[in-house]
Amino acid sequence: MTSLPPARASTLSLILRNETRILLRDGTLPLVFLILTLMVACGLFVGLGQASLRQHMIDKVARYEQDKQTSNQETLQSVIAGKEALVPFDNPANPAALAGTLAGRHTTLYNAPLAALSVGQSDLLPNYYRISYLSKVQFMYDTEIENPWNLLSGHFDLSFVIVSVLPLLVIALGYNMLSAEREQGTLRMVCSQPVSVASIVTGKLLVRFLVVLASAIPLPLVVILVLNPETQGQEQLFLMLSWSVLVASYALFWFALAALVNVAGLSSSANALIMIAVWTVFVLIVPVVLNLAVSKISPAPSRTELASRTRVVTADALLEYEKLYSADYRYASDPEAMKVKDGNIEVPARMRAFFLAKQRVDERIEPLLKQFDAQLLEQQRLVDVLGFLSPAILVNEALNGIAGTDSRRFVAFKSQTEAFHNIWREYFAPRIKDDQATTIDELNALPRWHWSEPSTSDVNWRVWSRIILVLMLAAGIGAATKYRLVRDPII
Repeated sequence: MTSLPPARASTLSLILRNETRILLRDGTLPLVFLILTLMVACGLFVGLGQASLRQHMIDKVARYEQDKQTSNQETLQSVIAGKEALVPFDNPANPAALAGTLAGRHTTLYNAPLAALSVGQSDLLPNYYRISYLSKVQFMYDTEIENPWNLLSGHFDLSFVIVSVLPLLVIALGYNMLSAEREQGTLRMVCSQPVSVASIVTGKLLVRFLVVLASAIPLPLVVILVLNPETQGQEQLFLMLSWSVLVASYALFWFALAALVNVAGLSSSANALIMIAVWTVFVLIVPVVLNLAVSKISPAPSRTELASRTRVVTADALLEYEKLYSADYRYASDPEAMKVKDGNIEVPARMRAFFLAKQRVDERIEPLLKQFDAQLLEQQRLVDVLGFLSPAILVNEALNGIAGTDSRRFVAFKSQTEAFHNIWREYFAPRIKDDQATTIDELNALPRWHWSEPSTSDVNWRVWSRIILVLMLAAGIGAATKYRLVRDPII
């Protein structure tokens, strides 16, 4: 790596010290540093709160499962010993009851170690599902994933501060770097010395850039490292490094834009208007237009169609198993029929019908569900392809990926939940068919949920590809700035 010539390094150092004194004297640097630090702290506080809330929900689900398992064991021991004969829905010896809601199984999505860095999609998508023999439509597609109020307002989290607020503070720091000197008549006087405008711009940018990084990066990383020991592993440390580089790249893009606007020779007020207009386009308008374009190119799946088709299929299943559904409740008048006898138990016809009907609904609705998921994945693909139109979109997607609150992780969770749901029903199908009573060993060996975290290499690739794109944009703007200075070195 080549170093600066001594004379140039000395000149740059002099510019840095002088610019720092000026900005400290007029209070600009301390004010921006304080504002950004407070906003970063507030955003991080919200992120920590949301992560804690989600973790509390998961812990509550885990405790419920444990309590349910203990209760089932006690009840099953009593039933096997002949001391207790319950109605079928409360009898753990009945495999249909366990396959339903009695077992209390859930699939859960734990927070990623860096979840506090961005709320992302976590406030819109579920992080647990209750598993039973019910159709997937009934517990995975029964609610709208988009909360209109949340979509409208969003959370004031750290990613919002980085994506939306940080550029505004960069604009406040950089819109008049050169124009103020020109308007005060000091720029030509400074340029009469053996110093280039490029060196002046570099020194002014560097002071401001370091202040922004000092207020935006260290605090979140230190707090998360202290509060969450899981972040001290190699993979998470690399993700935190990626987060730091991403934030620095995004800030560099906006400072490069400020430099380009300043060398255009316009007034300070014009510079401010231009940069605010660019911020409005990149942060507000392009994401909205992109959302409309994606909705037009790949329309959102119709939940009305899904609900209508589900009702039709459910009605067909009811007709198919009409005889089982119409069976009487024999156990109501003959409780002895529900007792375990030689390892078997009579599964009531209606419960058998429930199980078979829900299976048939999923079989017939599966093509529509696959089309439903494919449309959502296509929308995400279009966002990935068109996201380069705005650095704000690139950075926001990368921040969510680092925090583990991006849509891809929730799609993986949903896919694994569907696979576990299939395993659950396949486990109970032969037992319900053959009227096999559940034993204590079988109760303890029921299928359990295991979450497989997506590969961090894929996350790293997506994050660093976006970092490179943002740096390329900053480099392109820097090249345009240099060309302008070479063509007209005295502004």
